[in-house]
Amino acid sequence: MPPPKANPDRPVRHLTLQEAIAIALEQGTTGFLTLAGGLGQANENVQSGRGGTFSDSIRVLAFDPAIAGADIEAALAKFDTRLLASQTWNKRDDAPLNVLTNFQNGDGASFSTSLVKGLATGGVAGITYSVDYLLAAVNNGFFINPSYRSRLLFQFEQPLLQNYGVEINQLLPNHPGSVQVPRFRPAGGGRTEGILVTRVRFEQAKSEFERNVNHMLLNVEAAYWNLWSAYGTLRARDEALVSAYNVWRNLEARMGLTNPPDLHRARAQFEAFRVARFQALGQVIENERQLRILLGMNDDGTRLVPVDSPTLTPFEPDWQAAVQEALNNRPELVQARQDLKVRQFDILVQRNLLKPDLRFVANYDLNGVGDSLAGPTFDATGVFNNSMGVLALNKFNNWQFGFQLDVPIGFRDAHSALRVARLNLLRSFAALRDNERKVLWQLRNQYSRLVENHRTIQAQYAQVQAAERQRENLEALFREGAAANLPVLLEQILSADRTLNDARAALYRAIADYNTTLAAYQFAKGTIMQYDNVLISEGPLPECAQVRATEHFRERTAALVAREREQNPTLPSGVINIEREPIPGLEPLRMDAPPSVLQMWSQPPQGVAAPNGGSPMPMSSFPARTPSPDLLPSFRNVPPAAETLPPSQAVPR
Repeated sequence: MPPPKANPDRPVRHLTLQEAIAIALEQGTTGFLTLAGGLGQANENVQSGRGGTFSDSIRVLAFDPAIAGADIEAALAKFDTRLLASQTWNKRDDAPLNVLTNFQNGDGASFSTSLVKGLATGGVAGITYSVDYLLAAVNNGFFINPSYRSRLLFQFEQPLLQNYGVEINQLLPNHPGSVQVPRFRPAGGGRTEGILVTRVRFEQAKSEFERNVNHMLLNVEAAYWNLWSAYGTLRARDEALVSAYNVWRNLEARMGLTNPPDLHRARAQFEAFRVARFQALGQVIENERQLRILLGMNDDGTRLVPVDSPTLTPFEPDWQAAVQEALNNRPELVQARQDLKVRQFDILVQRNLLKPDLRFVANYDLNGVGDSLAGPTFDATGVFNNSMGVLALNKFNNWQFGFQLDVPIGFRDAHSALRVARLNLLRSFAALRDNERKVLWQLRNQYSRLVENHRTIQAQYAQVQAAERQRENLEALFREGAAANLPVLLEQILSADRTLNDARAALYRAIADYNTTLAAYQFAKGTIMQYDNVLISEGPLPECAQVRATEHFRERTAALVAREREQNPTLPSGVINIEREPIPGLEPLRMDAPPSVLQMWSQPPQGVAAPNGGSPMPMSSFPARTPSPDLLPSFRNVPPAAETLPPSQAVPR
């Protein structure tokens, strides 16, 4: 179940940035793929469709390049040799019209087997062996009965204009096929594009996977520093809450109830700081939840605590070198250039359709006949006895060669397809130029934000130092000040507390923003994987890396905790009580239930005269239905510095 805010004893899991990246690469998600905002936010949308289930999990996305790589084999399969075989039996027993038609009756069989290969030039070469058997119903000695006719047929076919050449056949999705062998259907059947295009698609799939990995690394780093900033903001809210409590109780101890407006003013700021602390605590839990989603980690009952210290060193990059790196390394630009290459290939394919389909066809046929398939070639009378033997003699052969032409008059479809291909090329080129422009604008933005965020840190730190000194001076004046100046001094102290509280929180936020900008700048250059020591390789996991990298990081982190980090003596071992208020036992005021919409509109606006000339309505937050039995909280378990009210001024419970 989700961690409740009232549970202060959740064990701590120290998390380094390297370990977070290793876990994300193993089981994480990419998050939102944008630089315009929302860095470090997980994509929690659940989508599905007819094409499959969408997911931004790195385990799911890793399949896409593998699928594209498998298509390469499918694109090459159209050149594979195919085996074509058939075996048929038949019987003919027609009623005879005359003596001649009676010779056609009888039993027959046919066997044929072929090896046909599609050539890389677009042609087809094949060899076919067949045997035809016939047993005539009438045998008068004028022909061989039964007869076996063996044939060995060599076939060759080659396009001469359209679909001719190795290059065009590496681009065509289908093999040109054959007009001599109608049963020849090359593998693939248009399921994939040409081999050259398929390889480009594979490179695009790898670039798309790299783009997702880049976004995942950026989001993990942003989420890591967001969590660090949330812890810092919570710490600032704790300090502000304690300071506001001390001001309120010291003022109460000095004045009692002689000046209620000042006490109420101090109490109001204390409650405002308590609300801010609750919000900061909720932000810690939310940022931890976002980081867990990006890492693919379930809630294991621990609290993730970042242990890496952010960097404050100013970074001054070389702009010209950064521009060249961005244009060369950004996966989005690599994909756009590969798409431009595909469009250029498409023009070659469409130009091929403007050529007439002229084919050269040739075949050479060896045949033999006999009354058996085995035994001597001739019998005693010199009649053919073995059809295989006669076939081997190459005494009977047929040959044929010629040309076949197919020309569409006008080539209207081919011209239309070529124009579309050229327009697609122009569109792809314009898209590439637009993407390059956007990449440079992203790089320019992150480049300027590096200086901006670092100077912001310096200014925020100076503000914190000045606010702390101002708060110390006002506190000294408060201890020594006269009662006449107390209201003005109190307002200055409260204002100083607000300034110091906001300055501390803003300082933590500025430090996190600077470290996130460092990662975003590397992302804009396309070098974030080198920045985080990440490498994408193809194939199965190497044997030397069978033990998960996350386990190595866990062991190393545990060793660092045991040897370098001292346990906080004021806290239980491995526990940070961020969910317990720094002032225990102080409960907020009770209040009436909020009104419904009808109750809101049943009363006139605050300060407006009642109907029928009645007295104005009281200026209350909610219409009171029952008296509040507890106007002030119980001050049990307050810090030792706080003083209790005199008995005569205590509020009854």
